[in-house]
Amino acid sequence: MLRKLNSYFWLIFLPAHLLLLWSLYKIEFTVLNIFLILFFWTLTSGYGIGVAFHRLLSHKSFKTWYPIEVFISYLGCLAIQGSPIFWVNIHRGYHHPHSDGEKDLHSPVKGKWWAYFIWSITIDYRSIKFDFVNDLLRKKAQRVLHYMYFFVVWLTWIAAYFISPAILFALVIAQIITLHQEFCVNLFCHSGKGYRNFDLPDRSVNRYFFGLLFWGVGYHNNHHARPNSYSFAYAENEFDPTVLLVKSVKKPS
Repeated sequence: MLRKLNSYFWLIFLPAHLLLLWSLYKIEFTVLNIFLILFFWTLTSGYGIGVAFHRLLSHKSFKTWYPIEVFISYLGCLAIQGSPIFWVNIHRGYHHPHSDGEKDLHSPVKGKWWAYFIWSITIDYRSIKFDFVNDLLRKKAQRVLHYMYFFVVWLTWIAAYFISPAILFALVIAQIITLHQEFCVNLFCHSGKGYRNFDLPDRSVNRYFFGLLFWGVGYHNNHHARPNSYSFAYAENEFDPTVLLVKSVKKPS
């Protein structure tokens, strides 16, 4: 098993979880620190993954100004799920076109723990074809975030610590929440349980509270049916909070 663990496990996944243990031991859950955790969670999960990696870069569901694209892509790096180019390539090239099939790299049909996190720490990057992100590869800033990904994350951790250890602790806690909520979506929103607004050939389902708490991505069946919409809500009783974040950065139509 150790031989199969990849560089992401050794340089990001394991250090982040060790930092989490240290953070939980050291942090005081004051009102200010709880606010910092929620603030960094909004930046990494809401803007970084929900807005940048998923809706903007993967599906091009809205347009924004290039400096904003670069900044929220950096926030996505801090979600510790890989570089923008890696994340988008997996999502565009392997997940959506082959959802719950053999080429879907994180489907629970291959096992629950595999879908939850094992795929991410054992994936052989040499087996991945980066054929689905030519648009991002043409952008210098995206190439920098990709090739310098580990450095970007570690430099941010170090800088946060020297500004204030409390900032590092809050950031790490937010990062781990963001990471594991994405793992939960991979598993529970492709488990066949939940409700479906659309009859699709894959196993995608909506989970209402995941939709509310996980920046809309819990409305997963809706998203698979309408991947180019930046709102993942469909039914009248569904609310996608990421729509508010998108509207704060999107260009006027």
